[in-house]
Amino acid sequence: MHRLIAPIVFSTVMIIGTGISLTLYDGAEQAREMRAEDLAGQLVDRVSLRLSQHFALLRATNAFFSASPSRIKHERFARMIDGVGLQENYPGLQGIGFAEAISVDQDASMNALLQRDYDYDVKVWPETDQSERATITLLEPLDARNHAAIGYDMFSEAVRREAIQKAYETGELVASGPVELVQEITSIKQSGFLVYSRYLSDQSKQTERSKSPDDQPLLIAQKPLRGVIYAPLRAGDLFLTALGDRPRLPIAVKAQDLDDKSRILFESAFYDDKERFASQVTRVIDVAGRKWVLDIRVEPKTALNIQDIAPYTAIGLFFLMASMLAWITHSQLRAVQTAHTMQRLTQKNLSEKDLLLQEMKHRIKNSIARILAMARQTAHHSDDLDDFSESFTARLQAMANAQDALTRSHWQRADLAELLTRELGQVLGDSQYEGMISGPTIELDESMVQAFALTFHELATNALKYSDVAQDNTALRVSWSLEPKGKEQILSLVWQERSETPVEAPSHKGFGTKLIDANIRGELRGAIERRYEANGLLVLITVPITAPREKKSAR
Repeated sequence: MHRLIAPIVFSTVMIIGTGISLTLYDGAEQAREMRAEDLAGQLVDRVSLRLSQHFALLRATNAFFSASPSRIKHERFARMIDGVGLQENYPGLQGIGFAEAISVDQDASMNALLQRDYDYDVKVWPETDQSERATITLLEPLDARNHAAIGYDMFSEAVRREAIQKAYETGELVASGPVELVQEITSIKQSGFLVYSRYLSDQSKQTERSKSPDDQPLLIAQKPLRGVIYAPLRAGDLFLTALGDRPRLPIAVKAQDLDDKSRILFESAFYDDKERFASQVTRVIDVAGRKWVLDIRVEPKTALNIQDIAPYTAIGLFFLMASMLAWITHSQLRAVQTAHTMQRLTQKNLSEKDLLLQEMKHRIKNSIARILAMARQTAHHSDDLDDFSESFTARLQAMANAQDALTRSHWQRADLAELLTRELGQVLGDSQYEGMISGPTIELDESMVQAFALTFHELATNALKYSDVAQDNTALRVSWSLEPKGKEQILSLVWQERSETPVEAPSHKGFGTKLIDANIRGELRGAIERRYEANGLLVLITVPITAPREKKSAR
């Protein structure tokens, strides 16, 4: 659980930091959206303002026509348009004109009227399958572009005809769908549209009489005059002027008619470069009865402000804070764990020291008992004092050597038979153990050597005390074998003592028995069973061994 505290601290701080950063990021996004909406609104306002100015001029022209007591001629109309400064004050507006409604059987009279007004050969065009025409008779300023439109029948083209008919019906300003203006006489063309205002006089207005070659009078509009006052506009010029005003808008726009998207009204040069823009806004505006869709793409700001960098700064600071707090928490926990480990090691060392002291006392006691037993056994088998002294001294030296081997920590591996032989040799002498042990040669690691050495020491000491092994070397038999079990092998060792007198189980466990159990069950994760029988003691020991190495059998 302690290992999870530092990650929990880090995660908690990062969750809080992420939440705050996301809130700041949402605020920055909203600011970007508001900026995009504001820029889009500025463009719409600029375009709408210019269109309103154009429409106002169109209404004023209609009023001028209505107030005129006679038909307005080309020269008079030119002076009026020149006075308003069309090209300087109305960018995008190609001109102001008048298209007169006539029937197709009046083409000859209209051609004569046009030739009289413009002093050159101009006729109504093109051919039409309609019974009515809307022929351009006036269009100013009369530059090269507008000159090409004189005499054009706008009623012959479907898009223009639809708008003119709607203007006749409603009496309101009506815009046409996207078209290519007849003024587009150069290679650089733009999409355009026209705005119509219905004109209908309240009295008959006659042209001045003139003579035809056959001396026949030419009269136009004996009945009240009808037609449309109109304004042709180039959409490209309109939007470029709006975009070019100061301050320059960092946007690109694509304008289309909602009901006719076959022809794009206007598209900025770099509109398709999506990587250049940060956001997009769509606006729909009303233009004299038609709907325009403006797809506006907004460029990102060239300079970052604090609102833009705040989310990233916040997440960076919270990451540093989370890392620092997690490191501090981890360090504190490591310090606490180290203190606990030191405390455990101290307690363990004290326990081991106490155990060693107890073992030392017990081993000294056993050593004295073994020395006395060896003395009695040696005296029993010695012929004289010199023989006793020599044999007894040898056994004491063997015992000292065994004790020295047990205290060395440099053992890496040792043979089970050699270890058992050394312990039995202390009791029975160098040759008395012959025939007592049998089993395959097995190498034990250091921990097993220590445990088995103590176990054999205790078992041999007890055998010397309580069995007949001191008088009969056949009274003790030790055998072992290996049995495979999964990835491990099980060492089974049988220690069998024979005694002339029955052996009874002790009423309580002595230190030696506890030491054996601690070694076999605790240290080696094995099992030990003691059977106290009428003719002696039987001890069964089973211990798991990892990767044992079996050699030739011990004899």
